[in-house]
Order: sequence, then structure tokens, then C-alpha cells
Amino acid sequence: MPKILKISFPEKCVGCEMCAIEAQRQLRKIGLEGALIRVFRNTNSKLGNIEYALEIDPRISSLNVDKIQKICPKGVFEVEETD
Repeated sequence: MPKILKISFPEKCVGCEMCAIEAQRQLRKIGLEGALIRVFRNTNSKLGNIEYALEIDPRISSLNVDKIQKICPKGVFEVEETD
């Protein structure tokens, strides 16, 4: 059964990019170029808050998504099993 990595709590993201680094490690690639998970920084100029937006490439399902979910220190992701 394939598993899907979903972003469940994007507001918890602190921008550490541990998820992207774990995905790259599983692909045996160095650096973040062409990463399957991308973290973007958004600054709210009115309040001065920093927020992060996440993008997940659908090809992430070919990796061990359980490890990616567990490495996130804030619990941003959930793993969903598909039928």
C-alpha cells in the first residue's frame, strides 16, 4: 500500500528544512537543488511575522515517508495510507 506525505500543520513549521534534507539523503543527493520538499519563507511586513510555506513533489511517495514525518521537530506532516 503506497503512503502519502501530507502537510497537516503548516503553521507549526519553523523553516529548519530537516524534512528536505532527509528526502535528499534518501535520494543520495547533496544540497537542496531539485529537492522534493521545498520550504519558502514569507514575511508579513505588517506584523513582522515570519511564516513558512511548504511544497511537496508527488514523487516523494517513492521514498520512506515515515522517516520524513518523524524527523520533523514540530510534527508538521502526517502519513496517509492509500488503497
